[in-house]
Amino acid sequence: MSETPQNPSDQDQASEPKQPEHRKEHAESAKPAPKAEEEAPTPPEPGKFGQMLREAGLPFTPLGEASNGMEMIEVLSEHLLDVGRFLRDDPRCRFDLLLSVSGIDMKDYRMSVVHLYSLYTHETLVVKTKADGEEKVQTLTPVWPAADWHERESFDLMGIVYEGHPDLRRILMPIDWIGHPLRKDYVENDPRLVWNRR
Repeated sequence: MSETPQNPSDQDQASEPKQPEHRKEHAESAKPAPKAEEEAPTPPEPGKFGQMLREAGLPFTPLGEASNGMEMIEVLSEHLLDVGRFLRDDPRCRFDLLLSVSGIDMKDYRMSVVHLYSLYTHETLVVKTKADGEEKVQTLTPVWPAADWHERESFDLMGIVYEGHPDLRRILMPIDWIGHPLRKDYVENDPRLVWNRR
């Protein structure tokens, strides 16, 4: 009487020792848990001068501190003059000296950056303002006249247009220069630039 041949796969399964139930549970529990979604970073708290602006009801966004410890804030262009006057006139702030106005090209937009200093408290504050779609930012010359040439340089090299500036024209490049040399999208396409051709 012949026996029915067994399927080789059946023989393999029969030869494999059965795994105890507690080991199966351990193996399942050892599987890496699915990664939890990364939590958004906590926004920075306002610094000393940010607290003063908040108490005065002036809108701004705290940006934390720079690597050297300077407090940084961001202010929309339409609120820049009100915030500037407060920072200059409030006796707790007394930012009477504008150190610089510079432009930063963030590729998708331009940012105007102002460094303020108080000769009374010896403290520094950084105020950043994002240019709008037409590259415009409110001028600070009515609050700090020293912003005049700084804003002209930022306009000349970065293309930021400071609305309300009394004399916004180039200050470093020739008056008929094409483009703004410090922008990331700057292309030297002026046919008059022939001195470097050999």
